[in-house]
Amino acid sequence: MLKTTTVKNIERALKTALLGCALLLAACGQAEITPVEINPEDMCSMCRMAISEKQYASEFITKDGDAMKFDDLTCLREYLKTKGGHDQIAAYFVADYETKKWLKGESAHFVKSAEFATPMGGNIVAFGSDEKAKEAMDKYKGERIKFADVIGK
Repeated sequence: MLKTTTVKNIERALKTALLGCALLLAACGQAEITPVEINPEDMCSMCRMAISEKQYASEFITKDGDAMKFDDLTCLREYLKTKGGHDQIAAYFVADYETKKWLKGESAHFVKSAEFATPMGGNIVAFGSDEKAKEAMDKYKGERIKFADVIGK
């Protein structure tokens, strides 16, 4: 007959092993999708212009891992309008107008103003915070735009 302490040690070891397996399986899940940096040779997937001003750039990553890059949010919308494929997109990213850092499209705050001289004349830019978007609305006489409107959904 096994001693009580031996049984408890076996139970503890089994619980630890099961927890380790659960953590390992959780780690095998889908990795976080990250944006692809803009390179000097990159061209807009819609208009084929060079993407030279990152503060206006956007992109989406497909479920297959392909990155489609755009020089203007209007090009992103037009691409989706003409080619479709919303259901094949895993993530949207937009550049913050001030910092030029990538933001997740769904969490960005968008402002449209004729004073934003974007490459294709869409005049829409993104901000990382509601506060910055409100400041831009006042400064550039702009209006708020929803993400769904930006991507044409």
